[in-house]
Amino acid sequence: MRRLLILADDLTGAADCANAFATHGLSATVIFEDTGEHVCSDVLAVDCDTRHLSPEDAAARVTQITRNHILNNPDLPVFKKVDSTLRGNVGTELRAVLEERRLQADRDQRIVAIMAPAFPAGGRTTINGYQMVHGIPLNQTETWNHNRLFGAAHIPAMLQTSGLRTILLALESVRSGPNQLSTAMQHASLESDVLVCDAENDDDLKAIAQASITLGARPIWAGSAGLAYQLPRAARLSTSTPPPHNQLELSTAPILFVVGSMSTVSHRQAAMLERTTTVTSIHIQPGILLDGPSHAAWAAIATRTQDSLRAGHDTLLVLDANEHVDASEERRLIHALGLMLVPYAKIVGALVATGGETARAILRGWGATSLVLLGEVEPGLPYSFAKMNNRRLPVLTKAGAFGNDDTLISCREFLCSRLRKRDHAPARKSS
Repeated sequence: MRRLLILADDLTGAADCANAFATHGLSATVIFEDTGEHVCSDVLAVDCDTRHLSPEDAAARVTQITRNHILNNPDLPVFKKVDSTLRGNVGTELRAVLEERRLQADRDQRIVAIMAPAFPAGGRTTINGYQMVHGIPLNQTETWNHNRLFGAAHIPAMLQTSGLRTILLALESVRSGPNQLSTAMQHASLESDVLVCDAENDDDLKAIAQASITLGARPIWAGSAGLAYQLPRAARLSTSTPPPHNQLELSTAPILFVVGSMSTVSHRQAAMLERTTTVTSIHIQPGILLDGPSHAAWAAIATRTQDSLRAGHDTLLVLDANEHVDASEERRLIHALGLMLVPYAKIVGALVATGGETARAILRGWGATSLVLLGEVEPGLPYSFAKMNNRRLPVLTKAGAFGNDDTLISCREFLCSRLRKRDHAPARKSS
């Protein structure tokens, strides 16, 4: 029986939230398309793939997916994944889920959303309703500018533009004690749609999760993986069974790293992997991918990638960040990258993908339809396997701006130590 539904706007978000429940012993699966096919899993995360859509189209898709899953199970708990840097159609999608839940609920139930997008492990916090990244206001960061977001990253104000009534529960309230916070939530739920909660650390998120359970009707939880990690125990969803770490199959085939994000964080990670390991590094100019297979250099890059993988070499593909790409072309760019990699599904031993659309494009091109979550390499970096015909491909997914400079090195060492039939992982290059 399904115990939780997660709705995300991209693949990495769906995976890291689903993993929060997998690490507590629950089976957790991410699906790329909501085909209506039955998936046997305690927790189902749907990649709604709406981040690139207009607010109206995103709301329509999320409404339909929500309806598909709660029509015959109106009490099914719902977690609306919210990007910790507030990308996408945050307000309109949350409103769509809230309205659909209310439509299916009993008339005497007052359903609200509890929103806490902080992810302290990744440096994302919420102070006085403002989203911060490593102590810097989100609206002053590269992420905000790259995604053409304007104004201050003030969550209540952003939600109000989508027609949602909000009340802010500041840190003073979050830290006031269990009884006081529960009472504050109950009072706020009578006159608002969304309770926006400040949080600086995991203890704050734990308090929010525990207090939310005391609301009369099942709320909609809205947040990043930070809040998701606190819910299994708060909602008594945890099991005593440890996550099935041993389900990843051993392989001596090469690892394919793909950095499809233009984030400087991801490019620093790629540069560190290049400098300190023996991976074959291939930089691709975006213009080649946008021109497609007809470009003179397409075949040369594809051949070099194939030769490296067939020789058994771990291979890193990086989009060249020095060439400007208009934001309107980024989705087409990633789809072209996925197209180039289609022929290599059978010779790759594991995939490490940076960027949700990057992972989705590659895996869909390889015929995968879902990910089964198994655990994490580090907070915010889950590992899973993709179901591909008769094969289970190990997959690590990471958001573009997430992690530290050594994150891709950690991914390689993790895969080498767990997956390869070797006594030890390959040594790093000496500096």
